[in-house]
Amino acid sequence: MRKLTESMTKWPWILLIFALLCGGAFVFLFFNYRIWCWIPVAVLALGLLAMVLTWHFLIRGKLQQSMVALGLEMDEELAARISGLDLPYAVVNRAGKLLWKNGAFEEMLEEYGSEAQKRTPLLQEIFPQISLYPETGYGKKESEPRYVKLGERVFELRQRQAPGKGGLTALLLSDETEHIRTRETLERERGVAGLLYVDNYEELLKQTDSGRHSLLGALIEQQIQQYFRERGGIVCKTERDRFSLFMNHEGLARCKNDRFHLLEQVKEIKTDGNMSVTVSIAFGEDGESYHNNLALAQAAMDLALGRGGDQAVVKGPEALEYFGGKAQGEATKTRVRARVKAQALRELMALHNPVFIMGHTRGDNDSFGAAVGIYRAAVSLSRQAHIVLDSVSYTVRPFWERFQASAEYPRDMFLSGEEALARIQEGALVVVVDTNQRSMVECPALLEKTDQVVVFDHHRQGDGAISALLSYVEPYASSASEMITEILQYFEDGITPRPLEAEAMYSGIVIDTNSFTDRTSSRTFEAAAFLRRSGADLVQVKKMLREDYREYRAKAECMSSVQVDENGFAYGVCPAEGLDSPTIVGSQVANDLLNVSTVRASFVFTPLEDMIYVSARAIDEVNVQLIMERLGGGGHLGAAGTQMKDVTVSQAMDRVRTAILEMKKEGAL
Repeated sequence: MRKLTESMTKWPWILLIFALLCGGAFVFLFFNYRIWCWIPVAVLALGLLAMVLTWHFLIRGKLQQSMVALGLEMDEELAARISGLDLPYAVVNRAGKLLWKNGAFEEMLEEYGSEAQKRTPLLQEIFPQISLYPETGYGKKESEPRYVKLGERVFELRQRQAPGKGGLTALLLSDETEHIRTRETLERERGVAGLLYVDNYEELLKQTDSGRHSLLGALIEQQIQQYFRERGGIVCKTERDRFSLFMNHEGLARCKNDRFHLLEQVKEIKTDGNMSVTVSIAFGEDGESYHNNLALAQAAMDLALGRGGDQAVVKGPEALEYFGGKAQGEATKTRVRARVKAQALRELMALHNPVFIMGHTRGDNDSFGAAVGIYRAAVSLSRQAHIVLDSVSYTVRPFWERFQASAEYPRDMFLSGEEALARIQEGALVVVVDTNQRSMVECPALLEKTDQVVVFDHHRQGDGAISALLSYVEPYASSASEMITEILQYFEDGITPRPLEAEAMYSGIVIDTNSFTDRTSSRTFEAAAFLRRSGADLVQVKKMLREDYREYRAKAECMSSVQVDENGFAYGVCPAEGLDSPTIVGSQVANDLLNVSTVRASFVFTPLEDMIYVSARAIDEVNVQLIMERLGGGGHLGAAGTQMKDVTVSQAMDRVRTAILEMKKEGAL
């Protein structure tokens, strides 16, 4: 029947073409191009064309309807079953015209449709959200389910298309309104588990009169209880500075919408010394059970604390979201964590040999100095130690050459990544410094060879963090070299870095603090004093950190390219040609731009090979770490960066500008 219908719709077009060809040939052969002889042929052609169009648009549709009705009449049992279906059923042609519909379809239109929808013969006017696809009619797949609305009801629509270009499509609908409402309700009421820690509780107590300790605790708890109670949550105090949180998914969505405003509310509570309260919040969602959600929340809390606290982290089995973290934190005055981590590192080194130490790719003075400090700790325990270093930047080279020239150090103190992979063996320990990202280490393959990994870093943790036996991530430290200097002081009695080592570590602190002007605390100066007592020659360090003329010229060229927008964001491009360490030069320019009074944040783009390296800097008004994190990077609140592959400089700038605009709209900046 389908082939018969197709042939009956094709023959008028064939007749039209045949008549035109015959008429044209007759005039051409017998009347020899006389123009007036073509008039009858034109009249005949127009008449036939009118007849064919009438057939195609009017009679063809009625023919299809008749064929469908005839097919049902020929199979009375099938017709009875379809007509008696409780589910709406219809047949449409390729143009979307309803050729046949059962009683349930009619009742559906009567009950839920408008007057126009009841009268129209076109499916697209009944369900405007349906789009036609030339390949398969009403769906990209013939049996693909979709949801359509009629009035306030939602129907699941399934279709099956007859084969052939002129085939018909059968539609079957089922009312899924209640199912969808139930599913949405279950989604809203799905439980989530969370944790809340007061970051600086001990410091708050020290700055508060002892008679007001209980009042301070009550104010903090009242603020927390009120915030989550308004969002349908339950707060259980487990310790004086720790809380467990339970709420549904809808309440968590409300927290996300206001970007966990509690983070800012608790800062209104201040101590006698004007210190603000900060909290870290973590939630686990989409787990298989409450127990699983609680495990996700604990992992999220580890991330929040590793990133410096004062923020909220929501973690699912796959997704991860960050909120807050806008304010620059302060380093704690106590060194308890440093002492505990130093003792743990000593125990691990005593059990493992050899020790491989590596920093991040294109290492700077901080990663080099921190690696040298760990080397001294390993050697003090008579461990065989190697620093993995594939490339030596211009600022690191003077220090590296002095180690290579010194008879006090073995030739294999420094190894390339390939040499380290060839030497690593069972029982080896890998220590990573100045980065916590697996993708950014000097030799990522080295991490695959052992699960005995230690991480020391001062950057905030993010996605892709290294899974380590021992992890010491302190975002409030000025540099990794400062952290390792403190570790050495508690590692073993009497251990003191040698002068060359002290100078390398001191240079790391100088570079990362921009000569002790950025992100410094009292602990930074105490670490510098310890290195000075260990024999660091500050004049010698200054001489080795002097700039090459080519770098000086590149910085001037970069400065001349800087553009500052109306928001105080500066954008510049650092040339890489002829420079040993163009990324370091780019970061130095980004630092220098902050000396301009109208600049709130700076972004310097350094093209190198197939990558664009972005250095972002700010003082206190903008959190550049959040911006870079959105683009796949990370760092500090005031110093961060990212890398972009296979893009131009202008495209990289557009990405940064787009991220800033999006974050402004979301309220994240």
